[in-house]
Amino acid sequence: MSAPAERGTPADAAAACLGQAVHRVLEWAAAQRERPAHGAGPLASWAAAAAAEFGAADAAAVQAIAARILSSPQCAPFFDADNLAWSGNEVPLAAVGSGQVLRIDRLVCTAGSEPTWWVLDYKLGAAPQHNPAYREQLAAYRRAVQALQPGEQVRAAFISGAGE
Repeated sequence: MSAPAERGTPADAAAACLGQAVHRVLEWAAAQRERPAHGAGPLASWAAAAAAEFGAADAAAVQAIAARILSSPQCAPFFDADNLAWSGNEVPLAAVGSGQVLRIDRLVCTAGSEPTWWVLDYKLGAAPQHNPAYREQLAAYRRAVQALQPGEQVRAAFISGAGE
């Protein structure tokens, strides 16, 4: 999850609150084993609750970001329980070599004859892959999963607020 909202500038704090609220909605949506649609319904309720929990000023923005991710053709498969052999949110693992505890936003293993582990890291920005610190963080997550799943395919990806 993001750093505490009290750090950095007010804009950083607002972005951290928004990010935490979106994370929470995605956790709830995944736990419900469904892909909520745009508009009213559980997603709107979850967004309002998560915005209140983390002090995010705009529940509609929380809902919009979560809806983009959950309905995105690129991201939806990672939330479709029927196509997953295993899934978890905020998965704690020890970093290879250091023993530092890592917390993976979403970890899934696809179902089928050739299962693949996917390490997924949520970032609200449109192009997190261009941030070297984010890339190293994701690589550390992938190494930790690979150490626990030797011989299995482990991939890693960012999920951006744009649903990509």
